[in-house]
Amino acid sequence: MDYRKLDASLAAAIDAKESAPDARELSVLVRLAEPPSAAQLEQLRGSGVDGAAPGRTVQTGTLSRRDVEALSAQTWVLSLTLSAARRPLL
Repeated sequence: MDYRKLDASLAAAIDAKESAPDARELSVLVRLAEPPSAAQLEQLRGSGVDGAAPGRTVQTGTLSRRDVEALSAQTWVLSLTLSAARRPLL
């Protein structure tokens, strides 16, 4: 796993998870170097990025620890960030 591509909260979540490495339970933002090719889109979709769309350099999905490890090893993936729930400001 390339921890340089993970933000601190995602790295902590991966290290803290005691569930199976294939359990898809991490909501992740994937930042790409450029819009994905057809092969890259297939890899993203296979990793849990169900809404992977051509032409977008930011994708979101629910990934497993194993998926995060595989995507972090790709040169075309710039970073992976744990998605946080947004709250309205009062």
